[in-house]
Amino acid sequence: MAIKWPLANIHLVLSWIVIGILGMVEGIYGRTQYYGDWISYLNVSWAVTHIDWREIFNPFWNPGYPALVAAGRALAAPTPEGEWYAITVVNWMIYLLAYASWRGLIRNALALYWPGSLALALHPFTIWIGVCVFLGAGLALDPVSAVCPDLLVTTGFLLGSSLLLSLIRRRDIVTATLLGLVLGLGIWVKGVFTPFSCLFILTLFIYCCARGGLWRPFGVATGVFGLFFATYVAGISWSYGELTLGASGALNVPWHVNELPHLTNWQGGPEQFGRPIHPTSQLVAGLPAFGFGTPFHTTYPPYNDVAYWYKGFRSFFSLKLELIAMGRSLWSLQQIIRQHPIVLAVAVAFLPILVNRSWRASLARITIRTWPLLLPTVGGFGTYFLVHVEERYLSAFIMIVALLSWAPLIDVTLPSRRMLATALVMIYGAGAVAELAVTDAPSVEAAIHRADFHDDPRWRLANALTASGLRPGDAVAVIRDTAPTVRVSWAYVSRLRIVAEFGGLPYRIEPQDRNRFDRKDEILWPDFSEMFWTQLTPQQRDQVMKAFSRSGARAVVSLTMPKTPSDPGWVQLKGTSAWLYRFADTAK
Repeated sequence: MAIKWPLANIHLVLSWIVIGILGMVEGIYGRTQYYGDWISYLNVSWAVTHIDWREIFNPFWNPGYPALVAAGRALAAPTPEGEWYAITVVNWMIYLLAYASWRGLIRNALALYWPGSLALALHPFTIWIGVCVFLGAGLALDPVSAVCPDLLVTTGFLLGSSLLLSLIRRRDIVTATLLGLVLGLGIWVKGVFTPFSCLFILTLFIYCCARGGLWRPFGVATGVFGLFFATYVAGISWSYGELTLGASGALNVPWHVNELPHLTNWQGGPEQFGRPIHPTSQLVAGLPAFGFGTPFHTTYPPYNDVAYWYKGFRSFFSLKLELIAMGRSLWSLQQIIRQHPIVLAVAVAFLPILVNRSWRASLARITIRTWPLLLPTVGGFGTYFLVHVEERYLSAFIMIVALLSWAPLIDVTLPSRRMLATALVMIYGAGAVAELAVTDAPSVEAAIHRADFHDDPRWRLANALTASGLRPGDAVAVIRDTAPTVRVSWAYVSRLRIVAEFGGLPYRIEPQDRNRFDRKDEILWPDFSEMFWTQLTPQQRDQVMKAFSRSGARAVVSLTMPKTPSDPGWVQLKGTSAWLYRFADTAK
């Protein structure tokens, strides 16, 4: 079918407008606080700003995305609000790059496998099906609002897949260099890109063995990647104190597979895991009071510098536990399918193809032919599946699998092509609309009511702490509530350092994450504030407070307080449920 270029360009421009507007709305209104992983990456971004090499090469939190945040923050107003908007702009630009990479992948797939159909890259069907898939699998699963490198990982995977197909077609050194550069930079973005990069290089190696003629570009791509990889490994090994390829995979496997108690304040045990070399300090025997003021000066060191506190644990392989972990991944996957219509739409899109013999045969031929595109995708998903699956990990894989579902339409001999095209438009259109309604409706509603992060209780708490006289860099202790240990957005926004806490016990995957029936009688996060104020004796509370003071805390924040008379000296922070106690030598 001939395509009129002006009309095609109009559709393309409109697609960018739709993508850009929806991404910006979600980026501004999709979050109201910083979560645990996000705060850790933001701490690394400050290390980039201050050129603190040991923290830049944090072996758990890769510096690639934080470096971009640091660059964006340098151009913004030097306020928490300025940083918030700078992060949104940085994420939005990554999001647009992801869309460009997705469009480039479609074009390179057509150019390699169906060069006579290259003009279809600008066909309205291709453009708008691509938009539906990207909005559903990209914006919804990898939101612009998330302050983490997952969207950048998605971008790198799509761009790497696109460059791989381009290299197979062009066989030139420039493309090989770009591929090696993308894979090498991916290592600096997130630890999971190490196995991803190996999968891309393995795919290229197999193709060279099977077809030949690509050995020189293969060597260039591998060499460029190796340079970035070696530099990064040298940096994190220096920071960690011993040779390491990164602590992310080394800890996530024991956490999610072997059931190592995780997140914060692990003091050792069970026996098979051994003990950490330098655990956080238990301040009062028999009570969940911990100190961690040194050697780090980050927002919340037990999680921001998790590799240090877990150093010395023992890892092991258990086939039984691995099978159980894969069972958990299956459970998570079916939950993702149930909760995200776009994932269901991708699965449903294959059903009409499978029930028609001619369509099924075409799909089988295309699947075999496009193995260089599918091998990294299948292997990348398998990397997560063996350990832990979340929706934010899957967007690139879902997009590539979706691309496979409409590939049979390229076959001009395929019977009833219009019928299949109509079915796919209906399926993906409905999937995208439903996904946006389910996942992004809160962002749109917040935009309509102009309800942004300023209305979040943690942001109000941060402002109240600043108004109380505490200054950026001040050390505080915290009496936790029922929120997950790593939820310390209020401390990051007010630029306070948590040096001690009551609560924050390590979380073990058993039994909560194996609960298949959503039982409500298992408490995942105890109410440590309730424990502190109603279950401890006055003498025990005094012990904890004195231990907080010895840890260097200038003040103590109780995130909630039961309806009981508080000890003298506590003042409720205006407009919040939190209370503040300032030690006598710091009170004004």
